[in-house]
Amino acid sequence: TPDAAVLRRSVESHPSHEQQPGSGESFILSLSTVADSFEPFGANVIARDRQLRQFWPTEPILASALYSVTIRNSAFSWELEGPPATVEVVQEILHTANLGKGWLDFMTRVTQDLFTQDNGAFIEIIRTTDSPSAPVIGINHLDAARCVRTGLPDFPVIYTDRLGKRHKLTWYQIATLAEFPSPIETLNGVQLCAVSRILRAAQILKDISIYQREKISGDNPNAIHILSGVKAQEITDAVEAHKDRQIERGMIRYVIPAIVGTLDPSAAIAKETIDLKGMPDGFEFEEAMRWYINQLALGFGADYQDFSPLPGKGLGTSSQSLILHMKSRGKGPAFFMSMIEYLFNFQGIMPRNVTFRYNEQDVAAEAEESDLQKVKAETRQIYVQTGVLTPEAVRQQMLDDDELSEEEFAALQTGGDLTPDITAHDDVPAEDKARHRRRRRRYSSKQEEDGELADFGEDQRLDLEDEVEEAIARALSITFGEAKRLIGAKSRIRRKQTPEDLLEDAAFWEGFRTRMIGAALPLIRKGALDAAELNLGLGLAVDMDLVNQAVLDFSTTYSNNWWQGLETTTRNSLRRSVVAWQEAGLGSAGLPDLVNSIEPMFGAARAERIAVTEVTRIFDEGSKLAQQSAGIETQEWQTAKDSKVDDICRALDGKRFPIDEGPRPVQDTHVACRCARLPVSSTGQTLGR
Repeated sequence: TPDAAVLRRSVESHPSHEQQPGSGESFILSLSTVADSFEPFGANVIARDRQLRQFWPTEPILASALYSVTIRNSAFSWELEGPPATVEVVQEILHTANLGKGWLDFMTRVTQDLFTQDNGAFIEIIRTTDSPSAPVIGINHLDAARCVRTGLPDFPVIYTDRLGKRHKLTWYQIATLAEFPSPIETLNGVQLCAVSRILRAAQILKDISIYQREKISGDNPNAIHILSGVKAQEITDAVEAHKDRQIERGMIRYVIPAIVGTLDPSAAIAKETIDLKGMPDGFEFEEAMRWYINQLALGFGADYQDFSPLPGKGLGTSSQSLILHMKSRGKGPAFFMSMIEYLFNFQGIMPRNVTFRYNEQDVAAEAEESDLQKVKAETRQIYVQTGVLTPEAVRQQMLDDDELSEEEFAALQTGGDLTPDITAHDDVPAEDKARHRRRRRRYSSKQEEDGELADFGEDQRLDLEDEVEEAIARALSITFGEAKRLIGAKSRIRRKQTPEDLLEDAAFWEGFRTRMIGAALPLIRKGALDAAELNLGLGLAVDMDLVNQAVLDFSTTYSNNWWQGLETTTRNSLRRSVVAWQEAGLGSAGLPDLVNSIEPMFGAARAERIAVTEVTRIFDEGSKLAQQSAGIETQEWQTAKDSKVDDICRALDGKRFPIDEGPRPVQDTHVACRCARLPVSSTGQTLGR
């Protein structure tokens, strides 16, 4: 059953119990049904697509080929990568796509429109509210015949529902698909679909089929026989008498030939036959069928053997099957999967911390990869034996090529990762890869002592840390550039303003404040609410309405206090650097040294420290607000048991405090604290451990 919120937010209308089927269709143009009379490509997209829909079901081989491609695309297996809680939500969205009908129904409809409509395929992205930042709660196929491409970036599609109501869909409400889009700008991304590409060949085969059926079936005579030497009436009487004798014998399907004797033994008998139901001389149906299937394969981006066994001659021999299969991996199926992966990962359907990818098994590709790995291993062995590379260098190469995990690398290698840059692949968001590598570098050196790390909200906290770190790093980087400009380090023109003036430049500090609070405030609210939802997941009776209001109040106060502390620290650090520059007495010649001394205040390391520290405090406050609304009175301190734990936190582990009393993470411990305070139920059970 589709979710009520998804149904309510979808633009697709549904008939009421009283509404008659088919009503509300008046907006679709009524088209001529003259057989095979098609609108030219691009002249009238809606009209031509309607004709394509009317045509392809009438040609059975084309319809069967479309069925084969459709079920192939729908049956491709896929996987999601990301935090468990988020992956579970996204998986539910995909499995309940098309208003609850499911993934197979969704992908079957999308594929049909993609291959049969020049307008392409359209996917509605259903969100909780009308906002690009609102979470996605469902995806839904929209009938391509009801969608008009506008060419406008903000409102790319106008959808007309079955009741005739028009909906202007924004860029974050709709995703369009076209496998072969036209480069003509005025067509707004309309494509030449697969059915259009093979239309002429399909029409020819359809004409041949009609010709055959009309010529060799029906009640027309099979042939005309011209006889001499025997009277026509004698032949007719003999045939009728022969038919009666055969029926008396019960012979219906096979009738033996009739024999007619002549009264005049000396008469010469002659016969000429005109065949009325044979095919034209020289016509070979098998040859025509082979070339038609070849045309289907070209049009659908597939191989001949996808639709029919390879012939023994002409187009190739069956020994070519393996080579053609290996070539086809880069054709239709691979292109389709890449298109869907790009759509889901880069057009706002997947959350930023979840990656969608197909995981179809390709035995030939795996065999090729195994052979390649074998060659690489043998080459590296030769390099080590000849002294070209050391074992440590080979391990570094294997880590960079994702042949070794961070954990395996850390266990084997004495040094750290020398090349921490990431490699972004076309089907995986680079930011997610970056987060994954940063997270592994940050935590791979932890040596667990007597248990796993604190897992209460660990994935959510790490994800938020990455988001905060990225947002703060951008704001700091922009501010650093502005600081260098103001002190003249980025210009050869001598400025009247000196580095000392930067400390009192109101515009600079106001811009710094706006950027930092603008980056942090949304994430503060998000983190506190994420923590509240985690507690809700523990089974606590959290009053989310109450928590929402409390989080709004908390986030505003928190961001202002956080900025005041950040401003004070930054001003003091800048002042010390400026004083050192003044004492050096180098003037403008010493500006590079001044820039180097202030760079850490606006660098990535500071952004990371801020992220780790503030996320811990935000999660602690969000958990506290949620637990208070649920009536929790006691909390238990939990810390990660590894070598990085501070002595202060290690001494607090397992201790219980009233919810409003006792030390709080970061505030009463240290910067970059990763501890949490877990709820204790009325029965004394610690939840979330």
